[in-house]
Amino acid sequence: MTWKRPLLIYPYSPTKKSEQLYGGLAIINPIGLEVVATAIRPLVEDLMLVDMRRETRPLADLIREFRPDLIGVSLNWGRDEYTDALIHGLPKDVTLVIGGLYATRESDDVLGEFPEMDILAIGYGEDAMRELIQRGTPEGVAGLWYRRQAGACPPEARPDKTGRGTRLPRFGGELVRNPRRSTLDVSHFRLDRSVRRYDYPWLTLKGDNIITSVGCPMVCAFCKWRENIFGEVQPWIARDPEDVVAELQETDATIVHIVDANFAHDLRRVERICDLLIERDVRHLYACEIRVNALWKDPRLVRKMEQAGFFMFMVGVESYQPRLLKAMRKGYTVKMCREAFRNLSHTHILTLGNFLIGNPGETEAEMLGVADFAADIGLDFITPNMIYAYANTDIEQWVLAQPGYRVEGRRRYVVSDQFGVEDLRRLQARIMLNFFRRHPPWIPYRKALAHPMVEKLGRERIRRAMLRSLWNHVADANFRRRALKKLAKRFRGSSKAAMG
Repeated sequence: MTWKRPLLIYPYSPTKKSEQLYGGLAIINPIGLEVVATAIRPLVEDLMLVDMRRETRPLADLIREFRPDLIGVSLNWGRDEYTDALIHGLPKDVTLVIGGLYATRESDDVLGEFPEMDILAIGYGEDAMRELIQRGTPEGVAGLWYRRQAGACPPEARPDKTGRGTRLPRFGGELVRNPRRSTLDVSHFRLDRSVRRYDYPWLTLKGDNIITSVGCPMVCAFCKWRENIFGEVQPWIARDPEDVVAELQETDATIVHIVDANFAHDLRRVERICDLLIERDVRHLYACEIRVNALWKDPRLVRKMEQAGFFMFMVGVESYQPRLLKAMRKGYTVKMCREAFRNLSHTHILTLGNFLIGNPGETEAEMLGVADFAADIGLDFITPNMIYAYANTDIEQWVLAQPGYRVEGRRRYVVSDQFGVEDLRRLQARIMLNFFRRHPPWIPYRKALAHPMVEKLGRERIRRAMLRSLWNHVADANFRRRALKKLAKRFRGSSKAAMG
């Protein structure tokens, strides 16, 4: 006796700002939930995965038609009014499992908010969910906490339905905390795309996302991407290049985003992936985050990545000030950064440089200098972000040790007596404006259309998609509303500064 019709839900609103990558130009599919769906799909009669950001029908209608006997909800990025209302509105006679990053790290909050929850999945859920389906009970399944109540049993095995055995409560049963499951098998990250019900566009083209490794061996002071789901340091573990390329051959997406924290840590592995892509003539445009350390060493490999289809690199440059790079523990120098972008200048790979402003001791002139540095090294796009300090990190200690600096707000922005959040936002706007004065958008537009993989896929098709994406972005009412609101804030701030 077990569950046969699981319904998996990604519960976030389509209007949630953090779910719109690069201002809505892309949406990432819920990979973790798709990994779980891939793991249990062979064990059940039918399965449905609902992404509330993309779903157009009422959830209640889907539930009524699908008739699930188990509902799993992935709480990764916190709770809000939308997610809470959705979970509280789920049927009370169906087994409810909640898991994900937030559910693991804030388990007490989740347990307190959702008394109707039957099972809490702690950690990576694919193995635990597969074992739950196989056994038909959470008893003894590592990684699952459960309440001793009827809902933790499959419908046909519930004592309060059949009258057999001990009568279990419907809600509020004793909480059993099975030990956590610490193992992680990266081979499970190869997705069965037949569980997917939606398209996930990139630049209005069909997009996809893939995980090829987990962890990051770097020790950047501000970053938590090297941590696993439990908040512990995650060793870098990578999938085999043949397995990665085999999955890339299965997708029909035009643009594939590699979501690894450190895809290019092993350059020999990267080269093997590129060789296989070229040998098998796999045709996609690839976007990934990549470090300066991987780009400055081998210009030959950078050119091979272009040939294989790598189309955009998101690079964490962070700063052009040597003292700040050292404080951030970035592991490279300004000279290495310039050499990395010199290597990229011989390709048609687009580059997005991420910078952090508002660092302790950073002057206004140094922050504004980001625009000139970015244009000088040949970046195509930039994002000057306010620096934030996660709790219990080295950068938090560094910031709080500086006179006049503090951490503020839910996002834990670093602010000072001289530069508050609104001051830094005005500086962000000035940096962007100065950068595009020196490096206007039509330069990367022409560069992108000359990429060799774009020519293979059809230059005119990609050109139309890029222009259509720009139009959709500008025509979006939410975008215009946010833009006008920001402009009004900047204007008011500038007026006050001039009057002062």
